[in-house]
Amino acid sequence: MGLLNFALVGNYKGFYEKLKEISKINGKSPNLMFIDTAMCTLLFGSGLQDYLNYRFYEKSFKERKTYVTIGYMAKAYKTLASVEYADFISNKVNFNKNYAKFTKRDFLSPDDSYEKFEEFINKHKEFVQKPLKGLGGSNVKKIARDEIKSKEEFYKKLKEENNFLEELIIQDETWGALSPNSTNTLRIVTTIVNDNVKIVFAGARIGSGKTIADNFHQGGQGVLVNLEKGTLSGNGIDKNLNEKEKSITNIKFDGFKIPYWKEIKQMVKEAAKVNNNIHIVGWDVAIGKDGPLIIEGNRGPGFDIVQVLLKKGAKYILKDLKREVKQAEKLK
Repeated sequence: MGLLNFALVGNYKGFYEKLKEISKINGKSPNLMFIDTAMCTLLFGSGLQDYLNYRFYEKSFKERKTYVTIGYMAKAYKTLASVEYADFISNKVNFNKNYAKFTKRDFLSPDDSYEKFEEFINKHKEFVQKPLKGLGGSNVKKIARDEIKSKEEFYKKLKEENNFLEELIIQDETWGALSPNSTNTLRIVTTIVNDNVKIVFAGARIGSGKTIADNFHQGGQGVLVNLEKGTLSGNGIDKNLNEKEKSITNIKFDGFKIPYWKEIKQMVKEAAKVNNNIHIVGWDVAIGKDGPLIIEGNRGPGFDIVQVLLKKGAKYILKDLKREVKQAEKLK
C-alpha cells in the first residue's frame, strides 16, 4: 500500500480530529503525527485505524514492527486463509450447514420458501436478523414476532435485503449477568496445520446493553481471557481504548470465571478440524443456557481486538503459523 492508496482511502477529517485530541495529551504536533501515519503505511502497511488502535504515535520503530497491520494481514491471509474457502465459512447459510454440530440453533435462509419462513416465526417468538454476509456486528437486530405487521412484506424484504434469521440465544445466567441485554461472546482464535490445532488467543466481548450485538465495533468492551485459568483478565477496553474495571451491571471483569471453559476449548478445536485448509479462524462463541455454541467463524480474523487486549504486537502468531504451514508443505 503506497502513498497514493493512503491518500485515496480513509476518513481524513475524522482522523485528523482524533490526532488533535491526542496532541492535547502528548504535546505532539498533529501535522507531524499525520506525516508519521503516512510513513507507517509505507513501512509497515498500516492504516489510519491501526495508527490509533495500537497507539503508534507513542511506539518505537522496533515496537511497530511487531504489529499485525491491515497490510501485513492481507498478504498473510492469501495463504493462511485463502479466499478459495470464503464461501464455505463466511456465508452464514453455509456456515450453519457445515458447522451444524456446533451452532446448535435454527436458522432461516433468504432463499427458503415462504412456508419455511412461516414455520420459523411460528416456532420462535423472538429471533435475530443478520445480513447474509457482514462484519463488525453491523445491522444485527433482535425482532419479536408480534412486531411484524405483515408477514408477507417482512418475508419479501428479507429476500430483497439478503437477510438471514437465527434462533435467539438464551444466555447462561451467570455469563449473561455481565450485560443481560447483549449476547456476550468470546472471540477465540485457533490455528491448524494438518490436524494440529492450537488456541492462540481468547478475548471476551461484553456488550454495552444498547444493542444485542456485543461487538467491539458496536460499543462493547473487550476483555482478555487467561487461557489456562478460563477467567477474564484485567480491565475491559472499548474501541476508543477507554478502560473500565466493571461491566455495566457493576461486575468486576478481572478474575471472572467463564462457565464451560473446558467444553469451549474442546469445541473450537473440533470445529477447526472441519476444514483444515483454513489455517486460522476467529470463532465467535456464545454461552447458552445449555452450554457453549458457535455463532460464526471468521476466516482470517482481524487482529485489532487481539493486539488491543494484549497491549502488544502479535505478528509472532502469524509468523509461527506461516513457518508451520511451510514446513508441512515440504513434507507432502
